[in-house]
Amino acid sequence: MKTVELSEEAYEALQRLAAARNRSPSELLAAMLTASQPPLAGDNLLFFLTSPEFTAHRGPAERYLALLAWVAGNYAGDFADFISHQESGRRYLTFSRDDINEVRARNQARPIDGTPYWAVMTISDAAKHRFARQLLEFVGCHDETVTQAGDALAGAEADIHQFRLAGR
Repeated sequence: MKTVELSEEAYEALQRLAAARNRSPSELLAAMLTASQPPLAGDNLLFFLTSPEFTAHRGPAERYLALLAWVAGNYAGDFADFISHQESGRRYLTFSRDDINEVRARNQARPIDGTPYWAVMTISDAAKHRFARQLLEFVGCHDETVTQAGDALAGAEADIHQFRLAGR
């Protein structure tokens, strides 16, 4: 048996990915590196969710926007299709620029990086999680990946809640 040296951060990320797929770190690496094993489709999102780029976002709003931006960047066509089929999608087509700016301000909309889209931030956290779950399912992510993304979005809220309890 051969050994590979990893940094602590890389090993922790590998363990999280392996746990999300119900595999050992060794099995996960073998599946990623061996063409004869079934591909780990959808795991690019898992890599993103454990990356420093994503985990650097501390607040739930920032993680939500980062997730939406990642999906839009990696599944641009599907993202646009999903957005265009939302219930409220057509309502804004006849609005003037001033009307759109008023709605954007009222909904505390924030731009989704790298896209022409804006995310409504006044909806509840549960609604944001539901939207993200539906979007990830629409683009074809595995159930385990969708669950991991939900946990990552909730993680920031859980950290804040835990901090508040500890700081009483």
